[in-house]
Amino acid sequence: MHGPHDVGGRDGLGPVAPGFLEPDLPNWRYPFEGRMHAVTAMAIARGAFNLDEQRHGIELMPWADYTDSTYYAHWLFSVEKLLHDKGFLTHEEVDARMEELGEPQMAEHPRKPAELSPFAQQMIDVLWAGTPHDLPAQAPPRFAVGDEVVVKNLHDTGHNRLPGYLNRSRGVVTHHYGAHHDPAASAHEQVERPHHLYVVTFAADELWGERTSESFDLAADLFEDYLEPLAVSV
Repeated sequence: MHGPHDVGGRDGLGPVAPGFLEPDLPNWRYPFEGRMHAVTAMAIARGAFNLDEQRHGIELMPWADYTDSTYYAHWLFSVEKLLHDKGFLTHEEVDARMEELGEPQMAEHPRKPAELSPFAQQMIDVLWAGTPHDLPAQAPPRFAVGDEVVVKNLHDTGHNRLPGYLNRSRGVVTHHYGAHHDPAASAHEQVERPHHLYVVTFAADELWGERTSESFDLAADLFEDYLEPLAVSV
């Protein structure tokens, strides 16, 4: 879906704040951020929700709230919404607890303990190793390397992984990853459905016109349902 998170190629948002480009920035900007990352990862590991649900929850933030808050504040919004919607807690319980705590002082980022619980070790292993999402294919791929394709003009209200600025753009398939889980099915149905995934390469002037300041190719990972053959669309 196209929401406040989908800003690629969008005009009028101003420059990137140079502070974020400094090489010595700490891993966490504020003390709550590391904790927010941990809470989210643990909730996913325990089956409260999945990663695609969490991403879609962020997409549902009101525009003004999204643009006026930080990255991990987006995570906080999504996690609280999901835990509420799934019956783990209510917004009222969160508000009551916050009123009870007042404005507690949060210590700087805690150090790793000398001994870890089995679950803590499991979480560290998952975070470092990642969570691959490749699946056995249930059908042959529709496209092959070298095929010319065009991105569909999608404006779904549900979750997808298509950057909006690629809509209707023409490109060439340059790699086929095989089948990976469908993010929409994962977010909305909580099922693992295989979906072919490709690298599609676009020329800069195809995306931003002949006056683009540089000549380069942009490669994007796109699922099969986002694409159609160029010959069909012309």
